[in-house]
Amino acid sequence: MENIETQKHLLYAVRIILERQKIDNIWEDHKWVVNDLVPLNVTSGSGYPPINDVRIYPLISDIKVKDNANNNLFVAEASIDLHRAEAEGYAENLQSSDPSVYIVLREGDLTEGDENGADNGIKSNIDIHLAEVSLSPYHIQDYEDCGEDKVEKIPLYGPIAELLEKFVEFHFHPEEFKKRKRDKKKIDEITKRGGDPRLNKKDTIN
Repeated sequence: MENIETQKHLLYAVRIILERQKIDNIWEDHKWVVNDLVPLNVTSGSGYPPINDVRIYPLISDIKVKDNANNNLFVAEASIDLHRAEAEGYAENLQSSDPSVYIVLREGDLTEGDENGADNGIKSNIDIHLAEVSLSPYHIQDYEDCGEDKVEKIPLYGPIAELLEKFVEFHFHPEEFKKRKRDKKKIDEITKRGGDPRLNKKDTIN
């Protein structure tokens, strides 16, 4: 059976742990920070890459609990899309001084509820959702150029990095630089005639 990393399209399911941190700022009272990313499983992809607009949930199911130390932790599950068309970007990521997993957070909760984003009768304190997870710096550049979303980076290591290395090794084949050969016979002929025939006296500016 063909190895999973040799297939042209893979989906790597992951679980992302986020923290809602309080901050002292006149414009906003909190910020979102990515704490960890947990690899789950890899499957062969098919069709178009998935759209990772997914909801973020409280890590603790009962958000009524106020005294629990983990009450500010949240979780989202999504898929990292690996496609051979992006192999050059993956190679660039691996060869950089800071290999990373890129996580795009977007404003707006995807909670299905009232206009306040209520969940089970309790006003939600989740005001973002997960837009995408990527391993290609080329792909993520579009988000950074737009400037409307928040791009978080966490170190790329462990089983995800190992799979990506194998994937790039199989699918990325950079074109070999071929030095252009000069036509020595043609150059010699031009030299004997007194230079480049394209340079005529009538074209010379006095």
